[in-house]
Amino acid sequence: MTPHLRQAVMRFEQYQVQFVFLRENNIVTQADMDAVQSRTEESLAKLMKQRTILNVRKKRRKRLYSALADAEALAPVRELYEDGLSGMEAEFAQYLEAVSTLEQCGIPREQLISEKAQVYQQLAELNRQIRQERKKLALCREILDRIPQIETELQKTEAREKEVRSDEYRRR
Repeated sequence: MTPHLRQAVMRFEQYQVQFVFLRENNIVTQADMDAVQSRTEESLAKLMKQRTILNVRKKRRKRLYSALADAEALAPVRELYEDGLSGMEAEFAQYLEAVSTLEQCGIPREQLISEKAQVYQQLAELNRQIRQERKKLALCREILDRIPQIETELQKTEAREKEVRSDEYRRR
């Protein structure tokens, strides 16, 4: 495939994506596009606010979540240290500190584990939605940027069609 053909295929695929977007969102006029764009921006702002709230919640519990991860990851170190393996003093001290932190917090470990999993799951879902909304917004902007170019191409095509019609009329 030649570079020119490859570029034309990529451009065609891009037009196809834009066409599907316009059709799915029932966009026919500039006002429709503006409405979709403003809804998308509002949705994106709302999602970002939710993500900020979750990140603050995660940050407040960061010490506990880190202790939970350390206790789980360093549990085998404790066994090795207790069996007499030397060179594990620093890791064992880190394990003891993590366990101590978890015991002092007063929250059951299972509850902390489920809370952590829930927060991270919600963050992952929000990030996925934010990426989708950003792609949608980028597509809106791409289409809006291409409108003047498409209008000039349409005008040229219409002018050529008029020429062809007038030439055919003259021939008859």
